[in-house]
Amino acid sequence: MRWLKRHQIPVFLLLLVIATWGALWVVYDYNSPVYQYLKTVGTEPIDGWSAPELNLLCLRFEPAEANPPIKPETAAQTARRTYPAAYVRQVVLVSEHDTCHGGYAKLAWAVALEWPRNGLAPLPSGLAPAKGIVVIDAVSGATIARHVSGYP
Repeated sequence: MRWLKRHQIPVFLLLLVIATWGALWVVYDYNSPVYQYLKTVGTEPIDGWSAPELNLLCLRFEPAEANPPIKPETAAQTARRTYPAAYVRQVVLVSEHDTCHGGYAKLAWAVALEWPRNGLAPLPSGLAPAKGIVVIDAVSGATIARHVSGYP
């Protein structure tokens, strides 16, 4: 106890450095659950897609309010032309950010797609239904990104 009393300030500073380092790891480390949760705050939910799945595709969707020249019907038609066998589940106006390459946010239509299953039999264990997403620029109508998951 006498040693701790004499070295109180250095021990306090050491503990402060360790606590600060631990707090920074919890918030900023990519594998940290706190970091994973904070990445999902403010994202626009898309039917069938979670924020971590979209993050793996370098996509982040934030809520947007605007009156773009491209209408949702046009975006849905573009998505159907991209994947003719799929049907549209949801069309959402979003502010799209490319999390891998950076750059400016774009006003876009996110179109969630799903493919019909063959028959009414349940899917085998561990398999998710086929789903897709097409991101269409709400100003020019060009396809920004597209991805399919679980398509046979």
